[in-house]
Amino acid sequence: MRQLIKKKTAVMPLATIALALALVSTILLYAHAESEPGPTPERDRLLPVATFSPEQVDQFPVTTRYTGLVQSRRAATLAFEPEGRVARIAVEAGETVTQGQALAALDTRRLEASLREVEGEIEATEAALTLAREEEERQRNLRSDGASTRRDVDRAVAERRQRQGQLNSLAGRRDRIQANLDDAVLTAPFDGVIAERRVEQGDLVAAGTSAFRILQPDNLEARIGMPATQARHYEVGDAVRLTIDETRVQGHILDALPEIDRARRTMTLRVALVDDGGTLVPGQMAHLHHQGSVSEEGFVVPETALTGARSGLWALLVAEPVADDRYRVRRVNVEWLNSENGRALVRGPLDPEMKVIADGAHRVVPGQAVTIVDQAEDETR
Repeated sequence: MRQLIKKKTAVMPLATIALALALVSTILLYAHAESEPGPTPERDRLLPVATFSPEQVDQFPVTTRYTGLVQSRRAATLAFEPEGRVARIAVEAGETVTQGQALAALDTRRLEASLREVEGEIEATEAALTLAREEEERQRNLRSDGASTRRDVDRAVAERRQRQGQLNSLAGRRDRIQANLDDAVLTAPFDGVIAERRVEQGDLVAAGTSAFRILQPDNLEARIGMPATQARHYEVGDAVRLTIDETRVQGHILDALPEIDRARRTMTLRVALVDDGGTLVPGQMAHLHHQGSVSEEGFVVPETALTGARSGLWALLVAEPVADDRYRVRRVNVEWLNSENGRALVRGPLDPEMKVIADGAHRVVPGQAVTIVDQAEDETR
């Protein structure tokens, strides 16, 4: 029993010492934690935002896109001048042809028969004209001998003139038939490609019926319509930039057509195209980018800073200073006037010294406390 009491007496000082050490350690840790600076509840409520200062301007650069079509600078619609039946077709759409190459021909049997007929009439009329001239000469001789009257001479002169007129008329008919024979064979007026064939072998065509469309695919231009006030800014030879099927294409001004398009009320610019890759074809849409400006006073802000508002207006959120690095959000309604490349021209109660929240406006609301972490002035430049 005594031994047990001695053991308990020896253990108790050790337990007391361990408990004291643990208590001291706890006090020291708590004191160290109290000495560390930590965020206050007020600081935790400040949302960091980036701001910019709106740029005040009296002119705003804009790029206007005008649209037109790619066309061949040399193209023609070929038609048969005489009427007749198509006897032969020598080419198909898409084929390359050379100047003077025969494309199609009409049946010329009736024309050839008409030509032989008129040539026979010409031969008979020439013989009658020869007799009329001889008769006129004979009557003049008789008149000089007193064996003929003035009336007989006049009758001989009239007969000769009538035969001469008939011969001239027949010669005109012959030339017209010969021209129809020549035009019965349709030939290429220049080197190019057959873009379209509009007749079939055996078709009976009227005079003037178009048969082919031919163009030069490597000699292209764009015809762009724009207001006359803008077209006058360009001179022959000016370099321009176009977009065709999302591809940038270089060109230069050939000329401007001298009249206003009545349907669109625009003036047409002819632009020669540089097709280095051989990818352009007639009929594609071409867009010319015209660099200009509008005279309008306002402020330039990034489009991302604008949010929708009522009555057709837009809103900017402005950070107004409260104390030190604390700011309060306020809404400013503005009118959106124009935009270009992510920059918007607005009009409203703004000031170049204001701090406008650049983006993330959906994260804050008017009246909210914020702090500024960055001045994003470059976004409006």
